[in-house]
Amino acid sequence: MPDDLLIAEKLEAGYPGKRILLGVDFAVRRGEAVVLLGANGSGKSTALNAVSGFVRPTGGRILLDGEDIAGLPPHRVFAEGVVQVSQARDLFPDMSVEDNLRLGAARRKDADVPALLARVYLDFPRLAERRGQRVRTMSGGEQQMVAIARALMGTPKILLLDEPSGGLAPRFVSEIASIVARLKAAGTTMLIVEQNIKLALDVADRFLVLKSGLVAERGDVTRATSQEAIVRSIYL
Repeated sequence: MPDDLLIAEKLEAGYPGKRILLGVDFAVRRGEAVVLLGANGSGKSTALNAVSGFVRPTGGRILLDGEDIAGLPPHRVFAEGVVQVSQARDLFPDMSVEDNLRLGAARRKDADVPALLARVYLDFPRLAERRGQRVRTMSGGEQQMVAIARALMGTPKILLLDEPSGGLAPRFVSEIASIVARLKAAGTTMLIVEQNIKLALDVADRFLVLKSGLVAERGDVTRATSQEAIVRSIYL
């Protein structure tokens, strides 16, 4: 079985009247975490949305397990095993924690929902304590936990995380970082967009820097010269 689970080749994407990605190449190996870095507008979220089907690519290929998924609608991409946690989280605020979690497995025909819930509650004990609580009444950090846990209910081949620490209080940033680190240790394949450079490099195996719609730099986190050098490559 090839090591590369996800491959983007010469990926082009954007929005009406605005090209964002101009031919991006990257791959994510099974069981690794790759982080996309870059300044605002560099194309990080567009790359994630192109992979998950929320933005239709205008060129290139996106291969998942060797099959081209570029241009498939989001529900088809989800069915293939790509699950995204967006910046907006897209939760149902007036529903309970558990009802939101169950929705994560709704399109998995053979899903053992009780077993999935048991696993999620083991990994997220705070959610187990609050399974009947309405999501609207939870803090931003707790809602992010619900969003990540719901994604895991979909048994993803690859998990896409778009700014998982965005807008959170510092104590929740640390908690989300610990959750992502645990997922990586458990072998979850992840493609992550994150502005918090320290968090990103603490959990990632490899990084790519996007600039002006292209990959400006890429490397192995353990071999990176310094976080400062990576920051300079993003903004200079």
